[in-house]
Amino acid sequence: MLYQIIRFGGIGGLVTIVHVFIALMVRSAFDFSPFQANFVGFFCAVLLSYIGHARFTFGASETPFPQFLRFLFVALFGLAVSTCTVWLIDIQLGLSFSFAMISVGVLVPAATFVALRFWVFDTTA
Repeated sequence: MLYQIIRFGGIGGLVTIVHVFIALMVRSAFDFSPFQANFVGFFCAVLLSYIGHARFTFGASETPFPQFLRFLFVALFGLAVSTCTVWLIDIQLGLSFSFAMISVGVLVPAATFVALRFWVFDTTA
């Protein structure tokens, strides 16, 4: 499982770079709002993340649509958790944004790995 965690981190890092790059490019090239640009970047990143994790991290032999829907649910849930964590720590508790982002950087990847490993790409069922 250690190698899965390492591959998960590598794919996650690559996908983060793609998300940010695409969002910046779309915002600049098409004069999209920050929200629109982030959504386009997130959408592209989710597709790349699914392919990378399905094939490279977890070695899934098939990519059925229900599996993709579970993956999408996990990705959107991660986005919601990250947003709520920032809201709670930074806005409600008045702690630093840096602390909020460190919390996001620990909570979301850990929860995402567990959900992907044991629900989305579970091959024991």
